[in-house]
Amino acid sequence: EVDQGRLTKLDSEKNVHILTGLIKLFFRELSSPLIPWATIEKLVDAYDKISTITDQKQKEKSIQTVGQIISTIQQANRKTLFFLLEHLYAVTLLSDVNQMNTENLAMMLGPTLSWTQDLTNMGNMTSMMIKQNNVVGCLIRDCKQLRI
Repeated sequence: EVDQGRLTKLDSEKNVHILTGLIKLFFRELSSPLIPWATIEKLVDAYDKISTITDQKQKEKSIQTVGQIISTIQQANRKTLFFLLEHLYAVTLLSDVNQMNTENLAMMLGPTLSWTQDLTNMGNMTSMMIKQNNVVGCLIRDCKQLRI
């Protein structure tokens, strides 16, 4: 029914797995990813650098670099990403009840938010997927600081 635009069906759905599956399916079926692969690669580099910083003030300042990287993606994608990140952040605030902490959410949604069409470097794909999930987790965690 939802395929025909009858979205009121979603209001009565209580099974979180069905709703989550729909969200994942939506992002997977996009013609291009919400977060372009080139952007993910830049975010991996930025968060790798941030992870080496021990001073909290310097770390917060460095997170602005992440915001600058995100500001380069299309406005519709950026707005959708921030809306999603803020929702996921709210989900993490209830992780003691719902068991969905930042890492679990990133692992569940990370692969559907960004992907590459380049199949020539499959040897590095597992490592990159782990880094991609780490980036999504960091974006969830830092979303309140990233507002641009």
